[in-house]
Amino acid sequence: MAVYEYKARNMDGSLISGELAAESRDRLEDLLREKGYYLVDCRERGARLKLSLFKKARPRDIAVFCRQFSVLLNAGVTIVEAMSILKGQTENRYLGGVLGDAHEQLQRGSVLSQALGMQEDVFEEFFINMIKVGEASGTLDSVMSRLADYYERDNKISQKVKSAMTYPVILAILTVAVIVLLMVQVLPMFRSILVDQMGGQLPGITAALMSVSNFFVGYFPLILFLIAAAAVLWQYFGRSELGKYWIDWLKLSAPGFKSVTRKIVTARFARSLGILLKSGIPIISAVDIIKNMIGNRVVEKRFEACAAAIKEGKGIAGPVGELGFFPDLLIHMIAIGESSGELDEMLSRTAGFFDLEVEESIDRLTVMIEPLLIIVLGAVVGVIIVSIMLPMINIMTSM
Repeated sequence: MAVYEYKARNMDGSLISGELAAESRDRLEDLLREKGYYLVDCRERGARLKLSLFKKARPRDIAVFCRQFSVLLNAGVTIVEAMSILKGQTENRYLGGVLGDAHEQLQRGSVLSQALGMQEDVFEEFFINMIKVGEASGTLDSVMSRLADYYERDNKISQKVKSAMTYPVILAILTVAVIVLLMVQVLPMFRSILVDQMGGQLPGITAALMSVSNFFVGYFPLILFLIAAAAVLWQYFGRSELGKYWIDWLKLSAPGFKSVTRKIVTARFARSLGILLKSGIPIISAVDIIKNMIGNRVVEKRFEACAAAIKEGKGIAGPVGELGFFPDLLIHMIAIGESSGELDEMLSRTAGFFDLEVEESIDRLTVMIEPLLIIVLGAVVGVIIVSIMLPMINIMTSM
């Protein structure tokens, strides 16, 4: 008998969730119906965990889904048929399973926003609200196209950051590996030659490095264990709310990174708010949606007061400017957009500008980091070589 994690609605229409053991999905549905619940979604416990560990829905996957969905709707395919086609076509198995569940809900009479809204771990509130606007206005195809553009741009920036950091990370790993190799293998070998066999006296710098080397050799298994434990704890801490907040604060404070982070957050804010307003969502609702998707928890926390001021009718440019975070260019563009009635267009243009700024800033940061790491690696290796050569020179001089 399997244990199912389910989501259901009661007689009042409220969404509830829980776990229940049943022989099959049909039996689960019968058991819930006896309690007065209508089954909305269910997964066998364990299967979802196993699947989500291996794959998640990335922005790129969602962008492809939106683009394909838009094309199918433009071709006259119904929503149910389009979902049936896409659930087996997506390359991401996890997203394919999610779309399969949504397809079942559509067949039972749910609208698209309800069917996708059940998958809160995949589709954020921003996405669902955009779908609702498309359903209400009859422009679901164009809304899907805008969402595709949004997630494609978001994915492009993320990939740009990852690509820029790949070489520095590899170089940093090689630096650590070289240091460990020299400490664990090379220095002990030279100690045996210089001290035990040739009876040389070690200079201060050589003796200090030899002490570090002895520590590495003697406690190497313990050091590996501590590194692994620290990595696991960091992963756990990084997934907690406190950890995410601290990491976001670090991104805004670290020299070199704070400028890039500020531009990334600005571009995401302008692009998200622009697409919400362009789709017809009222500014009050748009502010409520966007305050949880800025991309930095420190800024999101500070934005709460800004959102309250906007709801009180104080405009947008003033409260956003009082945050003291966003660049003056964004504030001026918002003010121009408010006065001209083209706020959505101004935000879209500003987002495009800051997207280019992000790419240029990342390139500059990469150019700075790479030689810095090379210098550090060269300095460390140089110090070790000097510490080895000094006693050898002393021995040769005494001879």
